[in-house]
Amino acid sequence: RVNILSKNGTVRGVKHKVSAGQALFDNLAKVFQVSTVPEFGRIVIYTTSLRVVRTTFERCELVRKIFQNHRVKFEEKNIALNSDYGKELDERCRSVCEVPSLPVVFIDGHYLGGAEKILLMNESGELQDLLTKIERVQHPQECPSCGGFGFLPCSACHGSKMSVFRNCFTDSFKALKCTACNENGLQRCRSCAG
Repeated sequence: RVNILSKNGTVRGVKHKVSAGQALFDNLAKVFQVSTVPEFGRIVIYTTSLRVVRTTFERCELVRKIFQNHRVKFEEKNIALNSDYGKELDERCRSVCEVPSLPVVFIDGHYLGGAEKILLMNESGELQDLLTKIERVQHPQECPSCGGFGFLPCSACHGSKMSVFRNCFTDSFKALKCTACNENGLQRCRSCAG
């Protein structure tokens, strides 16, 4: 233990104490990390709604339409709307030693593949066999609140990403980041996200 001393000789701190505490909490977070939710009987599709790279957007649309045509219930995670989905995708693809390239499909928690693989499986009939245990949707309807996107503008900051609260201790106004929404000023839709 090495103490940090002031000019007067008083103890001002302990060397490496903060970094040791941070390392401890980082290790605890890794040990008690919540694993992904069991996905038995579920389809999760990671997509993007950004049209910057047209081919990626078109592949995402193709995969979405294939699953809609099969009338199965699936969860679409749009990484353009929430960066947490992107981090989750990176982690899941690292666990199966795959480089993430959108769209990515997981069925029952197992990596299935991208657009090309889904298209081939659909044309050969393999996909139909995989989808027998997945919940069916008779009349798919879009959520009346969010239109099927799963996100709405933040109700606290109205999408500005700045908190409406001010510091009551001073007369100055300091813009604070809104804690109710994500980095895009969006919140999960309460009607359809459950």
